Amino acid sequence: MHVQVHYQNLENSPWMDQFIEKRVGKLNKYLNQASSIQVNLKYENRKYVTSLAIHNHHDYAFTADGANLYESFSEAVDKAVRALGEKKRRIKDKINKKFFSLKSVS
Repeated sequence: MHVQVHYQNLENSPWMDQFIEKRVGKLNKYLNQASSIQVNLKYENRKYVTSLAIHNHHDYAFTADGANLYESFSEAVDKAVRALGEKKRRIKDKINKKFFSLKSVS
């Protein structure tokens, strides 16, 4: 998985990079190694805005804002986890509908 981080009106710091890598790690179970994630962090109008673009088999975009950078970024990642988890659940349900249990036959 490839992650790109862009900062606008913010300074890059090693602890912020560690925080981003840790939170983006939550998305590993929904994405494959060929996926790419673009993170845009910016400070405007006295609030922090995070935009998260995920390029996998489908393209996803998530945006969140907050009073601090951590809140904003965490909310965007949580939105992504919910959406990707729902997509994974739908795929599993579709597969399970095609097959039936042998217990129900006997």
